Amino acid sequence: MNTILRLLPAGLAFASGLAFADGSCTLYNDGKAIALKHAYAYRMPDPFDKGKQITRIVFADRPIDAAALADASDRDSAIDDQLHEATRVDLNLEADGSVQNVNTHIGYSSGSQSGSGWYTVSLKRNDDKRVEGSFRSNDEEDKKSGRYYDLAFALDLPGAPDLGPALPANGGEQGKAYLAYLASLRKGDIDAMAKAMTKTRADELLAHRNDADFKMMFGFIQGQALRDPKYVRGNAKGDRAKLEYTGKDADGNAVTSTVSMLREGGAWKLEKESSKTTLQ
Repeated sequence: MNTILRLLPAGLAFASGLAFADGSCTLYNDGKAIALKHAYAYRMPDPFDKGKQITRIVFADRPIDAAALADASDRDSAIDDQLHEATRVDLNLEADGSVQNVNTHIGYSSGSQSGSGWYTVSLKRNDDKRVEGSFRSNDEEDKKSGRYYDLAFALDLPGAPDLGPALPANGGEQGKAYLAYLASLRKGDIDAMAKAMTKTRADELLAHRNDADFKMMFGFIQGQALRDPKYVRGNAKGDRAKLEYTGKDADGNAVTSTVSMLREGGAWKLEKESSKTTLQ
């Protein structure tokens, strides 16, 4: 079932990169030491106060493609895509240098730790250009049982992304292509959907259409398709475009959908869609 959800991008699921990057992390998880040799830092809206910014430092056991993140309008979602199922630690710092929380992802499991007294943090720099310092758990016993963190970082932060020119008020050709995809999804026309998706996504979709649980999962996905889509904003740069729509889900909840389009063979195709739902 998870495979089918991943294959269907309808939610179904700032300028240069780092000039200098150095970061390392050793995570002890129930007695096992895990080396996270790759790091990336960026500014993002505070999840608890959208009017503020925090610095997120990500440590992972998988390489992080900084160039691909440079022009991402939503770096948080983009790095989640890169590090799907990776082991990672996110250290979240507020503007005053205090630690908001530490998030840990190991495969499909995740957890978050906050509060004070259980760690020591030392910052040499923490601004919108660069973050330098260290973070370490205080209780050595956590190395044997529980989680223990030993982090060091000296990272430049990327500037604002270059998204390209704004699209027309209706989303232009990119928006038209997305709405065609939505229409085919609502109708349940698999072949039309495949034509509206990137080749990679389409090939995966068609390869699984005869799976035993495909019909059930596709019905669920149809139910989550964006209703009453209204174009909000969008930009295009080269063969890529990013659009934002608002609408509702099947239960009438407000939905904001971010759509990534890719031009293949001269036509715009749906590459990915992520949605955020606000319960009414």
